[in-house]
Amino acid sequence: MEVTRTNFKESLSDVYSAIDEADFLAIDGEFSGISDGPSVSALTNGLDTPEERYVKLKKHSMDFLLFQFGLCTFKYDQEKSKTSPDIKFICQSSSIDFLACQGFDFNKVFCHGIPYLNQEQEAQLREQTEERRNQHANGLGTPSFISPSSKTPANVPDEQKDYINKVVEKVEKLFSSNKETLDLEPCSGFQRKLIYQTLSWKSDVCIL
Repeated sequence: MEVTRTNFKESLSDVYSAIDEADFLAIDGEFSGISDGPSVSALTNGLDTPEERYVKLKKHSMDFLLFQFGLCTFKYDQEKSKTSPDIKFICQSSSIDFLACQGFDFNKVFCHGIPYLNQEQEAQLREQTEERRNQHANGLGTPSFISPSSKTPANVPDEQKDYINKVVEKVEKLFSSNKETLDLEPCSGFQRKLIYQTLSWKSDVCIL
């Protein structure tokens, strides 16, 4: 629904009801500008958490006019009970034909089937959950900016210490060698954050 000054008062009760019944909300905004200082690309970098990016952008956008405020309310449907991810899969015509000939109930599969994750999906979900838990536990998502020259050591969880130490050792060897590049194995956003903080604390070299 669209709410303007012509129907604002009449729409308030519907908006309040939708908010009260919602399980969670999503908001969006359209502004007259984005940054009154540095460009967005200069303000943020790939190491920022969503919270850090928000704080940085908010600091330089408070004087702009809010043109439009978007509100979307979500309510969990207990009857549909959709708790599984949106899975994409392939099928083979001969297999589908065989199952259909045997009277297989495809409706039961999609309407009443038990959702599940494979091992790779489960591992990825556990990693994401653990990353968020560690960020909150160690307060890594709170500061709006962490200076590369910060002399405060990173609070590295015990299960990440071996990995972080190995990466730091490789980077320090790179600094003392004639090599210009170093290829590191893929890591999570949380691990990148720990690497950045640890190197910034141990080295005077600016880490970008």
